[in-house]
Amino acid sequence: MKNPLVAPAVAFAAGIVLVRLADFGRAELAVCAGGFGLLALFGHRRHWRWLRWTATGLSLLALGGLDALWNQPPPVPRIPEGPLLSGCVVEPAVASGDRHQFTLELQPGVRARISTASKAGEFVYGRRVQVEASLRPVHGFHNPGAFDLEAWMARRQIYWSGSIGRNKRSEVLPGECGSVWRRGLERLRASALARVDSLYPDDGYRSAMMRGLLLGDKSGIRKAWIEDFRRTGTYHALVISGSHITLVCGILLLWRRFFGYGSRTVLVTSVFIAWLYSLVAGGDAPVLRSAAGFTLFAAGALLYRRTQILNLLAAVALVFLAVDPGQLFDASFQLSFLAVAAIGGFLPHPTLTLLESPAGAEAQLERRLVAETLHLLFRVPLRLCLGTMRGTVRLGHFLWDALRLSAAVQVGLALPMALYFHRLSATGLTANVLAVPVVSAAVPIGFAAVFTGWRWPAAVAGWLLDRSQAIAAWHALHEPAWRIADPPLWLSLALTASLISLAARWPSRWLSVGLCTVFLSLLIWHPFPPQQHPGDLELTAIDVGQGESLLLSLPTGELALMDGGGFPQFGRRTAPQMDVGEDVVSPYLWSRGIRRLDLIAVSHLHDDHCGGVAALLENFRPRELWTSFTPDARVWRSLEQTARRCGTRIRALKQGDEVDLGGVRWQTLAPAREQRWTGRPQNNDSLVFRLQHGRHSFLLTGDIEQGVERRLLEEAGLSRIDVLKVAHHGSKRSSSDAWLDTLKPAVALVSAGTGNMYGLPHPRVIDELNTHHALILRTDQDGLVTVRSDGRYITVGKARWEQPEWRLLDLY
Repeated sequence: MKNPLVAPAVAFAAGIVLVRLADFGRAELAVCAGGFGLLALFGHRRHWRWLRWTATGLSLLALGGLDALWNQPPPVPRIPEGPLLSGCVVEPAVASGDRHQFTLELQPGVRARISTASKAGEFVYGRRVQVEASLRPVHGFHNPGAFDLEAWMARRQIYWSGSIGRNKRSEVLPGECGSVWRRGLERLRASALARVDSLYPDDGYRSAMMRGLLLGDKSGIRKAWIEDFRRTGTYHALVISGSHITLVCGILLLWRRFFGYGSRTVLVTSVFIAWLYSLVAGGDAPVLRSAAGFTLFAAGALLYRRTQILNLLAAVALVFLAVDPGQLFDASFQLSFLAVAAIGGFLPHPTLTLLESPAGAEAQLERRLVAETLHLLFRVPLRLCLGTMRGTVRLGHFLWDALRLSAAVQVGLALPMALYFHRLSATGLTANVLAVPVVSAAVPIGFAAVFTGWRWPAAVAGWLLDRSQAIAAWHALHEPAWRIADPPLWLSLALTASLISLAARWPSRWLSVGLCTVFLSLLIWHPFPPQQHPGDLELTAIDVGQGESLLLSLPTGELALMDGGGFPQFGRRTAPQMDVGEDVVSPYLWSRGIRRLDLIAVSHLHDDHCGGVAALLENFRPRELWTSFTPDARVWRSLEQTARRCGTRIRALKQGDEVDLGGVRWQTLAPAREQRWTGRPQNNDSLVFRLQHGRHSFLLTGDIEQGVERRLLEEAGLSRIDVLKVAHHGSKRSSSDAWLDTLKPAVALVSAGTGNMYGLPHPRVIDELNTHHALILRTDQDGLVTVRSDGRYITVGKARWEQPEWRLLDLY
């Protein structure tokens, strides 16, 4: 059997998945693991061999589940009392916008992520500090299919986040903490980072990019700098990963070839350098996995064993999953192992060895004949012809191997790339062939500059980095604008089965290629309808934190979005790295199979409502963009340019405008026609819509305040409303008593961020809604919330309900 560890690794991983899907106890799994293990021991006879393999697989399945249960994170500890927090800095401060963030261990296994405006040098690893900060639980965005930030942080033992105000205390306490060896590594890392900064004193781009490329510090990298790499599928070249370990160790192996050191000495040295580099580079899981894989390869080479790439991959997976089974659900873990598995499964030479395979005699003879022909025809020296032929052939082999490698990885990662990043790069095949070698060349030259402090290798490395950026930018210009919605389950399973069939070359290679082509085409084309309820009017408040984004699924199938979320800026010098439209709203829409929107409406131009709209225009290409004002202001000009580039029609609406869309009449109640732009965005600029479906009325209010509410009560003839989107996130400056007394909503939606600094929604508003017996749905407490009307009955749902059920309301 060529890869005896692959099946055990798959069985162990399946056990980890099984306990996520079904409720098993530790005792049950322990009995199963022991029982099947004993049964496997009696399968030594020939006619019992099938029993032995089956029992072994089931035993490993139970062991995987047992390991997952044993390594479950503990319950979230209670928040420490008091504003003064003392502890040990276990992750040094890194830049995060205008501030710095560091990790403080309050007690063993209990950590908090702290933000501060102080200099990073005050918070280095191993320093005992006392800070005055308010803590709140870590929270992400609670939308179906969203990244589980709480679970990911809990695996790092981080349960809270906090902030040190400008006038709050922070002081260094006497003594040191943490491990001695880790303090040494962190000092070495800090010294290397400082050297990189000194090599590029006036070039923030090169300094930040080289810090990330060489040492894994991505804190200074702006999203715009790497967008072209992401779009073309070459971003992995910039991330500290297996390729960096391979490059570092490959240089040492070449050193042995040219300078004659013993293979054992070089291999042991390479292993040491690989682990040292992985730890100095931050000790992230991908680079540690690569170092472990190289260690196993080196051990096999020292024992004169040829190493099968899939066998090596399975061994590393078993070790890391045994230590931390939660890694199986990390995108980085899946992408790393699937990429290597694709190389080992699709390419015909999956054996790793230090032995060189000499070229065939026939090929050497043919090259010599061609070289002699060129020598006789052009009177060029024979040695030059032979060298040119040798170099040309090697370059051709390199390009062919690179193309095959890139194609194998692109095909193998198509499904996870579509599921996690909703991208499939059409230009990635050639972009990787060209950009990756350039970036790889920048790595050793960059290290040479760091070690020597010389400026000329730093300039060469920076030039190579610029060339890789130019390659990615050129390919991005020719990259199609498609984004991939989540495929149906049957298509995911069918594509996976066809890829496995292609790797196994069974039953027919060409049949497998054909099936893969068909299923990949369906993945990209996505001719499947989105998840909707025909005939129903649905209003979904997406959890975007302290912002607002509302999805409306209309009775005749059209889809509209009101606002795109965003972060309030309030004079921040640096925009946040996260784009809510790209990173929060779009993934939710894609999870429902939505590829196009019919309408995006921008209630007003505050950042927490329109900040994500530009990305949504690019991703979903709506037919129309509605707004209240089209001023000559920077924020609107940017949106306008994006809309025109996407072929979206712009429409400004005012009070009295009515539109029939999706089987629903949209009545515009605000802003007033006589209202003028004041020079900057205002809450009262908001569009207000009343929608009627059957017996039910919906009111979408934006951020209007009590002045507009009074005018609407006087002029718009408002009466009872069934579903109210509460204005301005539940602020006390909105939702007056007279307003709620008149509307008497049955269901009230509040979009607010968990633990937001504004104290929204205000207790007065919540009390008044409770007085009117409204069912209150809050994104800060319930996550994503949905209200759906069939014209007679209303149903509601919450993302945080323990059971995925609906509550039915008969309002009449």
